[in-house]
Amino acid sequence: MKQTIFASDLDNTLIFSYKHALDSDLCVEYLDGKPQGYLPPTAPAMLEELMENALFIPVTSRSVEQYLRIQFPLRCRPRYGAAANGGILLDGGAVDQVWRQESLELVRPWRQAIEEVLAALGKQPQAKRFRMVDELFVFAACDGPQEALTLREKLRDRTPLDVEVTGRKVYCFPPSMHKGAAVDRLRARFGAERVICAGDSPIDRPMLERADVAIVPHGQLAQGLPCPERAVCGPGERFYEFVLRQAAARIG
Repeated sequence: MKQTIFASDLDNTLIFSYKHALDSDLCVEYLDGKPQGYLPPTAPAMLEELMENALFIPVTSRSVEQYLRIQFPLRCRPRYGAAANGGILLDGGAVDQVWRQESLELVRPWRQAIEEVLAALGKQPQAKRFRMVDELFVFAACDGPQEALTLREKLRDRTPLDVEVTGRKVYCFPPSMHKGAAVDRLRARFGAERVICAGDSPIDRPMLERADVAIVPHGQLAQGLPCPERAVCGPGERFYEFVLRQAAARIG
């Protein structure tokens, strides 16, 4: 197995929504028949070349169902994907049951806290919809970013779970179910000597902290990372294109 892993977040890191798509971008995801997610036009060729020298593994907070909606072009389709914040490893689209059982054991001490936060969300007007994701953590959607921040502050006083916000979405993770733990497990699973990570949100920070190379956007996330090397995208660049260029340059 290849000794370098390229572990990348998906949404707003490699894949972006129709709101940010240009005419030349490539649609790789549809939701209810409507275009949803895109890749830059250069991505298939760059990922194909990158995958000759590294193991490309998306690490995403998407559920398994949401991950499988993505139709990577065949030439750059990753064999493995770590969905549910790294709690579920997919191999050719099939769930690795050993990995999943290990994750369920990691989450088991936090089951009561998960049930309590689900009950609390039912009483919060900011949470327009919420659910448990693949039996591993809790997700809630709000009307907007401010409502999400308000909900986060309310929940942080009520739960030992880690509460994170990205945009209008709120996530409640058991402390054992973070992307950094997923990277540790991927290193061990594939015997990787080097891991290059890319991410754009606080949910990605534990993964970026464990990287040999962290690829991040300009801003707060880039500050204080203990990894040996960082590549920081300038404020005027498309981050998803920057990620591919930086990963390719370091995998070479």
